[in-house]
Amino acid sequence: MRNSSVVGMILAAALAAPVFGQEPAPIKGRIVGLKCAQAGKIGECYLKWSQPMVLVNEDGDTFLIELGAQSGLQPEQLDEAFGQEVEVRGRILGGRIELAALTVLNPAAGKEFFKG
Repeated sequence: MRNSSVVGMILAAALAAPVFGQEPAPIKGRIVGLKCAQAGKIGECYLKWSQPMVLVNEDGDTFLIELGAQSGLQPEQLDEAFGQEVEVRGRILGGRIELAALTVLNPAAGKEFFKG
């Protein structure tokens, strides 16, 4: 009986290993403030409503954003992504997402100055 439980644990670990070893799938969405998401103002969020920040994915699901301790992401990077379309990787934990990586899609073009 003891051998069968050991075999069962080894089998369970072998089956779970690919799941734990996989990198989280990318999620596309927009970073806005929670109040904007609740009001449906995804494309026109006021800066005064920016905290707490949430990710609204393409399906309309809302996740509170946390910066993962191991991600190396800085709060300034999150601020720069506010109101922008992004692709993130991270762990979804209920109604929140712990970010591991953040990429701004189609960043706003910088100003160009011409001499002329």
